Amino acid sequence: MNRENQGVFKAIVIGAGASGLVASIELLKKFGKGSVAVFDRLDRVGKKLLQTGNGQCNLSNNSEKIAHYHGENAFFPSSVLNKYSKNIEPFFNSLGIPFTSDNDKIYPLSKQASSVVDALRFKLESLGAVLNLSSEVSFVKKQGNLFVVESKNGIRTIGENLVVCVGGKSQKHLGTDGSGYSILTSFNHTLTNLYPSIVALKTDTSKIKGLKGLKQKVSAKAVESGKVLAETQGDILFTDYGVSGNVSFYLSSYLSDKKSGELVIDFCPALSNEEIESLILAKQKNCPYLTGEHLLLGIMNGKIASSVLRNSGFTNLSAPIKDFSAKEVAKAVKGYKMAVKGVLDFDSSQVTKGGIKTSEFNDETLESKLVKNLYACGEVLDVDGDCGGFNLKWAFASAFAVSNNIL
Repeated sequence: MNRENQGVFKAIVIGAGASGLVASIELLKKFGKGSVAVFDRLDRVGKKLLQTGNGQCNLSNNSEKIAHYHGENAFFPSSVLNKYSKNIEPFFNSLGIPFTSDNDKIYPLSKQASSVVDALRFKLESLGAVLNLSSEVSFVKKQGNLFVVESKNGIRTIGENLVVCVGGKSQKHLGTDGSGYSILTSFNHTLTNLYPSIVALKTDTSKIKGLKGLKQKVSAKAVESGKVLAETQGDILFTDYGVSGNVSFYLSSYLSDKKSGELVIDFCPALSNEEIESLILAKQKNCPYLTGEHLLLGIMNGKIASSVLRNSGFTNLSAPIKDFSAKEVAKAVKGYKMAVKGVLDFDSSQVTKGGIKTSEFNDETLESKLVKNLYACGEVLDVDGDCGGFNLKWAFASAFAVSNNIL
C-alpha cells in the first residue's frame, strides 16, 4: 500500500552507509528530530562498513597526500579533504569512539567495525531520523523546489534537499550493485567507466605454478610501459589466478583500468642487491655441495625461491651452486616481473574506480551544478582512494561538506 510521510523533510538521504550515516547525523543535529528521512535497500545500516579493515574498521589515514586519490580529476577531493578531514576524529570521539593508529592507518580503539556501526546507529536513532530500511528507491524527481522520492515498498517522501550516498558497484551482497547511479543519471549527470579496485590481481599464471597459498612480505611496484605508477610494501599472497594480499589491493588502484601492466616484486626488501650477492657468494664458498635448488636456502621461502629462479632463466636448478651468477640471482630476487592480466570482478573488490563525473559538482560543497539542492558524497562520485583508510576518509569528509553546506 502506498503511504506518504507527512510534511516536508529538510533533507532526504539515500544510502545508509558510511557517508550517508554521518551526513544524516549532522543534519539531524541542526534541524532536529524528524527532519531527515533516510532510505536504504538493506535491512540494517552500515553493512559494508562492517567489512572494512578486515572487520577492524580502518576509518581514516593520517597522510594528507592527494596522490592517494584517483579519478578523471584527481585533485577534485582536495578542497573537501583539506577542510573537513580534521572533523572525523572529534565526530567519532563525540560518539564514544576513541581512535588508535597503526603507522598512518587510523582505527577505533576497539579494533571492531561493529562498534563503529553501532555508535552511528544509536546516534541516528537518538536524533529521531525517519529510517526506511529494506526500502530500495525506485523513483526520484524534482517537483518545483522539492524532491519526491518513492521506494519499491510504497513509501513516498518529499524533501527540500536530496543527498545521494548510494556507494558504487562493488560487493553487491552488501547493497552496492551499481543501480544507485541511476538516481543521479536521471538528473542528467554523467557516469564514467567503472572498474573494480582494491582487489586481487590476475597475473601470468605460468609464473606462480605451485605457489598457491604461500605468503611473502615484499616490496612491489605497479609498472606500465616502463613507468612506475606506484610502490608499496606488505604481504603478497599467491593464488591460482594471480596474487592477493595488501600489496595487490594497494597496487590494483593503479592497474585496474590499465590495458597492460606488470608487477615488479622485490622478495627481499630488507637487503640490497649487494648484500644478497654477498650472501650467495659466501654460500658458494662455504656450501659447494649444494645445488641451485638450495641457493637461496635461509634467505627466502624455498618454493618461491625455486619458482623465481626457474622463471628468471635459471632452468637447471640441479646444477652446483658455483654455476650460478650471484649478481644475476640477486637481480632476479629484487626485480621479479609478472604481467598483470586484469583484476577480479566487482563482487570481489572493495571499491569502485570511476563514478558520477565530478566536473558536474561543486568541489567545495558537493552540490550538483545541474540541479539546485542535489548533493552527492562518498563512493558514488568519481573519487576512489588507495587501500589504507583513504576511501572512508573521503566518505566522512564529503558527508561533512554536504551537511555543512545544507546547514
